[in-house]
Amino acid sequence: MAFKLGGEIQEMNSVREIYNNETIGAIAIYSILQHLQCISLAKVLLILPFTSHRGTLDFLKSDTTNVRSLEEFIVKKPELFSNFNERYYSFVTLSINSVLFLLEMKVAVFNKNMLVLHSQNFLEITEENFGSRAMQIRRGALKLSRILREEEKNLYLQLRVQL
Repeated sequence: MAFKLGGEIQEMNSVREIYNNETIGAIAIYSILQHLQCISLAKVLLILPFTSHRGTLDFLKSDTTNVRSLEEFIVKKPELFSNFNERYYSFVTLSINSVLFLLEMKVAVFNKNMLVLHSQNFLEITEENFGSRAMQIRRGALKLSRILREEEKNLYLQLRVQL
């Protein structure tokens, strides 16, 4: 199995067999970065708890979903947030490893404490290369990126992440 990195073909083994790992995490973070161009590490750590939860991802990827803020999302679907704190902590290590994977592939860089999309390198993410889960994450990325534009402090307070 292969993927394109800036036009260069890279080999990936058993991507379809892997569910919540660094590859899927990197795809989720990269998909958000494509919309925001840069993001703080604190916000990066919120991405996988959203995208790795089936109900939350189903809601975000739906064409009928319209979410303008995290507060609106929580009001519309409070049941999706009852265990967000636990999900957050269960994905911290995977999130950091996924960021390191993006940095190693040179599709993102750190600049002034922000993860920034590299302007010359890119990932070509297709269902053929990464499977349907990656494509579902990509479909929900625009809505999640809108939510992640809010202030970090506000996001963490509303999500009730205990630091």
